[in-house]
Amino acid sequence: MYLDIIYSVYLAFVQNILARLTSYFDLLNLRSSFKRKEMADIAEAPKETSNDEHVGTDIMKDGAHPAILQVKERVLEDVNKPNGWNGTFVNGKDPYALMRGCNANSRLIAQHYLWRDLLGYLIHPDIPIQIADLKIADVATGNGIWLQDVARSMLSSAEFHGFDISLDQVGPKPWLPSNIHMHTWNIFENPPEEFVGYFDIVHVRLITVVVKNNDPRPILATLTKLLKPGGYLQWDEVDTIGSSIKTVPGVSGENLDKLFNQLRGGDTWKYELTRMMSENGYTSSRLYTYEYGREVARFWNDVYVSTWKEFADNALKTPAVSNELERKAMDEVRNGAAIHVPKLVWVGRKV
Repeated sequence: MYLDIIYSVYLAFVQNILARLTSYFDLLNLRSSFKRKEMADIAEAPKETSNDEHVGTDIMKDGAHPAILQVKERVLEDVNKPNGWNGTFVNGKDPYALMRGCNANSRLIAQHYLWRDLLGYLIHPDIPIQIADLKIADVATGNGIWLQDVARSMLSSAEFHGFDISLDQVGPKPWLPSNIHMHTWNIFENPPEEFVGYFDIVHVRLITVVVKNNDPRPILATLTKLLKPGGYLQWDEVDTIGSSIKTVPGVSGENLDKLFNQLRGGDTWKYELTRMMSENGYTSSRLYTYEYGREVARFWNDVYVSTWKEFADNALKTPAVSNELERKAMDEVRNGAAIHVPKLVWVGRKV
């Protein structure tokens, strides 16, 4: 059933993009040209690869593309405080590295159902949910789809809160279930006093871009403040260091790898997070790793290419170069290549 939903969302997503391509590229051509920066290639540490995959070796400065580093600095050092339901910002600035429009929202929807299909759950089975007056927080909630999906399977007495620096992708407040509440909040500030020690479960997914200096502990400390003693943290991420390009025999994935390499980073903290959780107030901390099969690899691939397109438009700002790279990469995809990225889920209980 999940694959049917994924396929329907995926088709709608692709049709939406195709319908807008002509006008989209016309608009790109009207943009001011930007001088292309030459980037030095730094060899990635050797990896074992199978005969049918091609792994990139263009790791950029500090293990990440310079534009990713710039986005992290912008998010962490020049974040303006949001105010209001619609995620308005002081001085009108939004530090998010990607987009918040309808195509971006379609990507989030497809991504959510792919995650759910792969994991087989929304809340990890290690986490008890048969609790009276259960309270759940979803940090970096995006469009709130994870929170709404969880709420459907819970008792009406449960309480759900979504937090993000912008709520532009969330539906109108009157349309949300009465037990779902949304809040604008900067994760680098202390939580609102009323939510300190408030939640039984805190969930967070895909916030790598805001982890500074390869150290997630400041964010971990903030998330911990939201939990009751004995509450559970579930943190979901992707393993870009362990990513690869899968191909059918005889097909190149060189350009696809070059494209995705602009999203890769040197986020080695993910290999240490279990230990960090155990050293910072958690017990029974465990990491679970998941890999999807090649029958759904194209679905995942197109989500990642869509993510890259948002990043290229919002951060790289080299439309001519990016469009040509995308064209070559998608030719490889149609011939039988796909981005493959393992998924990581940490679960820990607050002492």
